[in-house]
Amino acid sequence: MRRLILLTLILIPSLLFAQKRTGAVKGTLYDSINDYALQAASVSVYKQADSSIVEFQLTNTQGEFDIKNIPAKTALYCIVSYTGYRPFVKNFQLDTVSLVTNLGKLFMTRQDKDEMEEVVIKAVQPLRMNGDTLEINPDAFKLDSNAVVEDMLLRVPGLTVWGDGTITMNGRKLEKVYVDGKPFFGGAAQTATQNLPKNAIEKIQLYQEKDVSKLTNTEEKTDSLYSMNIKLKADKKKGMFGKVGAGYGTDDRYTGDGVIQVYDKKNQAGIAIGINNINKEEGTGENAFMENTFKSNFRFFYGGRGNANDGITRRTYGNLKWQHSFSESENSQFYNRFTTDYGFLNTSRNYLSNSNSLQTIDNYKLTTLSNNKSTNDNTSNTVKFQYENRKKFGNFVNINASYTNQYNTGTSDAFTDVFRNDSIAASRTKSNSYSRSNNNSFNMFGWVRSNDFELRDDPRKNFSVNFGANYNEAISDRSTVNTYESLVDSIYTNTIDRKYHNYNKNYNANIGLNYDGFRQFLFGIYNFFNINMSLINNVNFSRSEQDAVVVDRDTLTHQYVANRNLTNTNTLDNFSYNPALNFNKSFNKSVWGKYYYWLNFGVDLRYQFLNQRNESSIHNRNIERSFNSFVPSLNANFNYQKENAFRVYSYLWANMNLQPPSIDQLYPVVDSTERYYVVSGNPLLKASNTKYLNYNFDISRAKPNSKSNYGARLGFNFNSTNRAVGDSLVYLQDSSGRSIRYLINVDHQRSIGTNLNLNFSHNINKMSTIGLTYSPSFNYSIRPGYINHQLSTSRNQTLSNNFNVLYNLIDKFNISIGEIISTNRNNQSNSTQQASVIRNYTTTSNINYFITKSFTLNTAINYQTNKAANRDAARATIWNANAIYRFMQQKAELKLSAFDLLRQNKNISNFLDRNSATTTITNGLQQYFMVTFSYYPRKFGGGRGRVPPPPSGPRVIMVQ
Repeated sequence: MRRLILLTLILIPSLLFAQKRTGAVKGTLYDSINDYALQAASVSVYKQADSSIVEFQLTNTQGEFDIKNIPAKTALYCIVSYTGYRPFVKNFQLDTVSLVTNLGKLFMTRQDKDEMEEVVIKAVQPLRMNGDTLEINPDAFKLDSNAVVEDMLLRVPGLTVWGDGTITMNGRKLEKVYVDGKPFFGGAAQTATQNLPKNAIEKIQLYQEKDVSKLTNTEEKTDSLYSMNIKLKADKKKGMFGKVGAGYGTDDRYTGDGVIQVYDKKNQAGIAIGINNINKEEGTGENAFMENTFKSNFRFFYGGRGNANDGITRRTYGNLKWQHSFSESENSQFYNRFTTDYGFLNTSRNYLSNSNSLQTIDNYKLTTLSNNKSTNDNTSNTVKFQYENRKKFGNFVNINASYTNQYNTGTSDAFTDVFRNDSIAASRTKSNSYSRSNNNSFNMFGWVRSNDFELRDDPRKNFSVNFGANYNEAISDRSTVNTYESLVDSIYTNTIDRKYHNYNKNYNANIGLNYDGFRQFLFGIYNFFNINMSLINNVNFSRSEQDAVVVDRDTLTHQYVANRNLTNTNTLDNFSYNPALNFNKSFNKSVWGKYYYWLNFGVDLRYQFLNQRNESSIHNRNIERSFNSFVPSLNANFNYQKENAFRVYSYLWANMNLQPPSIDQLYPVVDSTERYYVVSGNPLLKASNTKYLNYNFDISRAKPNSKSNYGARLGFNFNSTNRAVGDSLVYLQDSSGRSIRYLINVDHQRSIGTNLNLNFSHNINKMSTIGLTYSPSFNYSIRPGYINHQLSTSRNQTLSNNFNVLYNLIDKFNISIGEIISTNRNNQSNSTQQASVIRNYTTTSNINYFITKSFTLNTAINYQTNKAANRDAARATIWNANAIYRFMQQKAELKLSAFDLLRQNKNISNFLDRNSATTTITNGLQQYFMVTFSYYPRKFGGGRGRVPPPPSGPRVIMVQ
């Protein structure tokens, strides 16, 4: 925490520097005839000297405006505009004594019909309300010619762009970002906001829309989404942008990538290719279209760290993307389009790991030291297809299909030593293996829904159908040589040389029918107390086929002979039918200009039927069984909005589920190469019954003219399982560390979790903002079980706190400082040992300093402290830096990167489970320096087409 406080002090000089002597202008707008307040009128303040905009605001429900940050001793004028009224213009200058100008009551005069097209004010208004849509006019923001949409959004009051690309408006996250009403190359916000030039935009629209992705699931909330649509100018409806770059560094590190994206009114197409050996996963594969953008105000260091399981990885990828719209419609709610993607990815990984595991058993401890060296090469080819058709009048159709081929090869050499009480050697194993596999999978799902955009003449036609099918085929070969040596018994040593050949096929098909006109079908014109009724039917069939051939090398003949215990065939069929009757009722009330609320209750009366049949060459695995259970669910939704104050949304969902034990839990096929952890099945296992509860609460500020905005999201979940499949763990008395896991049914297995996300942003002035986020989470689980025949209930508790501060001085400087504190605690009910605890502390900072428009410095520092149970703390400071220079009108970039300047990079992970605590250290990249050159080709708009004549009608009046 002291490190966080010291880093936060860096912000103070910038905050003090940002303060200037400013004042305010305020007033109230009224209709000149009816004398009522005008809500959402646009009020803008400009400098008389150059007509540059100073500040702007929308009036509240009482017609009031109070614009802050107005400079003193400056000749200004304000323009007030409202749809259907004559613009109002007023010259003023702040009083240097009070620094406040009160314009009092301002009466707006309606325009006559003949006058509507006659007068236009040339000083463009930045914001205006068009019905329920907030519109932002880019022409009101004077930026350089290379500015992108993100540069403009940073200057809009109430709108915050966070370092990860997330955008919030008045504290509420923008869930969808469209360009001309269509998802833009996958729909990620930064793909549009960091690539499209500001001068190509006609306007930006913010509005609420229905979340059509949840229309097919009655158990999910149908909340509205807050969305953004970027409307392009008429001559910018087609364009091209991308990036081509290559870099080389010390220790033979290299990277190269290329992205080209083109679009027009109906099509979007892109190609991305790349290769790197710097553990860079960000911006590769499908994410290449999202990360390789032209300009970002928040630079981060990518490459080097990787994940804990990456080792040292080389990635090679290629992706193609095409989206075609059959119409030029720009309505995001109605569309007819298909999208297709192709992806190629090859990862080649070299991985080294050292693990230390401590197990507490009765009155002694077992320490396991493991070393593993492995290589892995994985190649995948994926094709995806999606068709969407949603018309104003007609059924809604959504079909998705994908095919993936994956080929994998790998080698592994592992050594394990087990010690009793840290000093007495108990056993050791050595194994090496080689594997290869080839997997083909096909997935398809979709839904068809009747039109619900307008009231239909016959509600009995209200229905939806969802369907899906999956096919998977896998062929794998593996060979292993495994040697076990018992050090407590000097005679016993065993070596197994074994080969496996597996052929698996899996099929799945499902269909669901929801009939939402059931009430009208039963009762006709009678409304049944306004309770809606739906009839729901879901049918699912799946089959899994397995053919396993296993051979062992005979120590006498040195020939491979069949292993009759492991060689087997198995076919599993599952058929389930889930009928349900749904009831739901809504309540709502609104008072214009004050508040609005909506409340909905729903309940599903559902029954679950399941039939399972397993056929196998192993006699005791031939079984057939049936299950049925009543599994109801309920949900409640509440939405409340108070004008110019706040917005609340909450959601509650609860249900039950029956899960029978799998065939491998009843009669497992036990492989003797598993030396230390043998599973013993239990044919008497019963189906588990789980109850789920989920609650979500969301609140955000809804005051458009506030300099400060906040948002909060709370999530809570709870589940309780009776007859859960648990463990009775028995350690062999030879103290070699080997154990047998007997499966049993246990009651009262529970887990509870909660998470909170708070965000707060404040506009210090027009050019600087500060944002704070705080995200704590807590999880607690109870898992009953037995260790050496004694009841031992495992209680695991995880607590995480993530705090981040972001300060942004637009076009000059931004800094992000964060602290992550996580604790994992585990204890056993019958153990006399102290609870196992893992603590991780991570302090992060990321700084971007824009020295000039062409030269940027970026540096990132991560300080990590990792404290595992009963072990010394491991500490590391990871310092990375970039120096970036742009030239050729910002289209060319030269970057010098430095990774791990202090040579302290480590990959350390800790894991707690019941009576064991494990720490694993893996290899990773060490310090390197790299020089990268990139070029960003860009072109927006048509060639030399004829310029259309100016529109006839309105006269343009300059405001003096």
